[in-house]
Amino acid sequence: MHPYISILTIFLAILMTYHNWKINPNNIFLSGFIYVLSSYSLIHYILFFKKSVFLLAIFYNNTAPIGFLIGPLLYFYVRGTLFDNSKLVKKDFLHFIPSLINLVSITPYLLTPFSYKFELAQRIVKDTMVARTFTVGLYPNIINIIARPALLCFYTILTIVMLCKFWSKIDTNNYIPKKQSRKMLIWLFSFITIVILTVLSFAILSYFFLKVPNPNLVKLKTSLPMDIISFCLLIIPVSLLIFPELLYGIPSTAKTKKDNFIEIPEEIILIKNNIADNVMIADKKDIDSDQEKSEKDIDPKFIELSESILAYIKESEIYLNPNFSMEELSRSMDVPKHHLYYCFNSVLNIKLTKIRAELRVEYAKKLIENGLLDSLTLDAVGNKAGFSSRSSFQSVFKEEVGCTPGEYLKVKSELIA
Repeated sequence: MHPYISILTIFLAILMTYHNWKINPNNIFLSGFIYVLSSYSLIHYILFFKKSVFLLAIFYNNTAPIGFLIGPLLYFYVRGTLFDNSKLVKKDFLHFIPSLINLVSITPYLLTPFSYKFELAQRIVKDTMVARTFTVGLYPNIINIIARPALLCFYTILTIVMLCKFWSKIDTNNYIPKKQSRKMLIWLFSFITIVILTVLSFAILSYFFLKVPNPNLVKLKTSLPMDIISFCLLIIPVSLLIFPELLYGIPSTAKTKKDNFIEIPEEIILIKNNIADNVMIADKKDIDSDQEKSEKDIDPKFIELSESILAYIKESEIYLNPNFSMEELSRSMDVPKHHLYYCFNSVLNIKLTKIRAELRVEYAKKLIENGLLDSLTLDAVGNKAGFSSRSSFQSVFKEEVGCTPGEYLKVKSELIA
């Protein structure tokens, strides 16, 4: 259990929260789980191996309540992923009772001077047995040492039961995309396996710490359980970096409001290259046929939602807003962001930025072709088409059309002449 691995995973958890909580709020629970587990491991490394009196005085027992949050965070993440709901209800706060009890218990210790904590840390560094026998709060520390992994075991079993029940009903659930659901279930079972390995490793280390009078800390530091914990801590965030679609969760159309599906013009239903007004999706990134979608096991309701998204973007001309983004689209359509990400990446197979660029360029081309340059400059055309700067207008236009706006105007002028 190298401390740098714990520090790295803490950093990745914070980074994941910052970048992904708006995509799918349920990821907050996963980031919190990674953060708490990594912090818990780092604190124990400081306690057992670092032998730093100063760091031990800072961390020892001051952060004890967070150890009781690992189980609830695991449960909330799995439940929120399966049922596409990250909101907590009143009864969910019962899961925080063990942490609150521990917080109340150690409150007197939290209020003691740092000099007292420093002196206690010196005693623990000299004799690790003090950490097992010394009573910091209202009850002996041995209760915390046993209770934390026991609670995590309970929550792990609870999540496994929940996963198995969901798996058994997946084929009859008409509100979820089957392909994404199976992918997420594989991830969740793998995730739980990683958690089990971590719990077992901590249990083995705790056994030696509690049962052996003078455990060989150097041997424990290089033991297999330590290596397993390090691997498990790192593999979770790395898996999410390699497979970012896991962050979309299992989007459920049962949560989607009926009025999100606006009336779709016939020409939008199967958008192909250069259809209608030559607006949408060039090259080979067009939408597949309904038959191909069924072969990919994509729920028809998400195909409908995807078509509705495209129709809304085009008809509302929301893309003309220079600040148009996924967040604004989510707010305007009242559709969760992770549903939008799923539609763009798994159904439409195209990025929102690509659609936005094509629509803006087509709009700018129409302005040029309609002779509005008699009253507008090229920069004004770019601004009117939604581009925030001249440079972005020039680069995006050239990428989409193959020439700059000025060159395009020259060619059009020569054709008219």
